[in-house]
Amino acid sequence: MVDIEVVNSKAPKAGPYNHAIKAGGFIFISGQVPSQDAKSVKEQTLSTLKKIKDILEAAGSKVSKIVKVSVFLKNIDDFKEMNEIYSDFFNKNGVTDKYPARSTIEATSPLKEFLIEIDAIALA
Repeated sequence: MVDIEVVNSKAPKAGPYNHAIKAGGFIFISGQVPSQDAKSVKEQTLSTLKKIKDILEAAGSKVSKIVKVSVFLKNIDDFKEMNEIYSDFFNKNGVTDKYPARSTIEATSPLKEFLIEIDAIALA
């Protein structure tokens, strides 16, 4: 049962989906892509993670409550750069040892300008 739809007021309106859904004590965050001005994989990773943080805050949660992350990279060769930003982002948000579970895969996107897409599940 869906408890609440979560909308990130800092982001454009979602299509036929929600930015996130709060249900059963969890927040399920839809795949997020970076802002249009982010060009490199490092910039795009940080931009996308900031969107996820904004969504969590809108839902009354925070980065340290993330339990699972899925990262979709256009080019798996970008893994090292993505991972550096990812680690730094979590460290700056209070996560220094108990990182969330994570999957990282190479995937194509219908939006060709994006090098990354990230979704997450967090505790409410």
